[in-house]
Amino acid sequence: MSAQIAAGGEQATELRYSLMELAETLTDVILLGRGDPDMHTPPPIIEAALAGFPGPLDPSPVQGLPRLRQAIAHRYQREKGFDLDPEREILITTGAQEGLFLTMLALVDPGDGVLVPDPRYSSYDQAIEAAGGRIVDIPTRAARDFRLEPEALADRASQGKLLILINPSNPTGSLVPPDEVRAIADVARRSGLLMISDEIYESLVFDGGRVQSVAACDGMRDRTVTLSGFSKTYAMTGLRVGYLAGPAVFIDAATRIKAAVSGPCPLFSQHVAIAALEGPQEPVRAFHRVFEGRRRVMMEGLAALGIPFSQPGGGFYIWADISKFGLPAPEFCRQLLTGSRVLMFPGSSFGRQWSGYVRISLLQPEAKLGEALERIGRFIGTLKAERRA
Repeated sequence: MSAQIAAGGEQATELRYSLMELAETLTDVILLGRGDPDMHTPPPIIEAALAGFPGPLDPSPVQGLPRLRQAIAHRYQREKGFDLDPEREILITTGAQEGLFLTMLALVDPGDGVLVPDPRYSSYDQAIEAAGGRIVDIPTRAARDFRLEPEALADRASQGKLLILINPSNPTGSLVPPDEVRAIADVARRSGLLMISDEIYESLVFDGGRVQSVAACDGMRDRTVTLSGFSKTYAMTGLRVGYLAGPAVFIDAATRIKAAVSGPCPLFSQHVAIAALEGPQEPVRAFHRVFEGRRRVMMEGLAALGIPFSQPGGGFYIWADISKFGLPAPEFCRQLLTGSRVLMFPGSSFGRQWSGYVRISLLQPEAKLGEALERIGRFIGTLKAERRA
């Protein structure tokens, strides 16, 4: 790993991993840190995959099983009214994380500017730096729930080649509504920008919202790469199945890189993904109801504790402002973990300026979230008492 990568996104990642390693040495910790769903892959999906799994393990094409690519294309046509060519415009990746790195390696030349919202998931920094790109931050505002805004993009559009939109956002949970997505896409098109639309959390959207696919916006069909996968929607993190959808010339380039780096996505994992897409979608709706309840519990609990937070429109994160308690976020999180046995991640692991914020994951049952809120309440009560003393 180059010194450049280690000095960038790697430092942010190390903040999170150091806390996770500390949590492993403690007992009775309530984990509100990582972003891997805590539910199991629905048994009917695994059973259907086992029933349909072929006997001989014939090699899968690097681009992915045709049936899986067709199932993804059918989903886009059915749910979004958007046509994809499964033969030329879809690549199955070994998790969405690999898809992110393949995209950067295929599109970014050394020195290219890549525009990204601030704050953001730090793996984007690592992927940009691995490709030799240059990170261009686009500021976001608390008043707009840290959404990427068309006006902020317009101010910096000339500094980059590529724009990344993560919708809903990790770490803030913000959801850019369809009209604003179309406005962002319009700025990108007029500025000559390519776009990556990270839609990995699109199945977890609340309050009647929905995710507008960038590729379906006017003039963006051949300018957009869509990044998504199965881990969040179907609780399939360990099976490592993601996908990229985009112009045929891009898919061809990314497939060639994947052939050299990792080869095809594991065959059984692809069959599980097929079973997930082709089977009943009630598990997705059930997961949504679970997260909707958890979101409500955490929002009500934080409000009762007087902790400000941005409106989480999607995903399973809440971005909370802890600046009034007088500790920078890394120290706040470390003391909360060691003293109260609650793990959450400091905002500064998603951007250097966010030392007054924390990311809270909704990856515990409602009762555990309630217990975590009680522990947080006692912890901040102690902090307040110490400040008065």
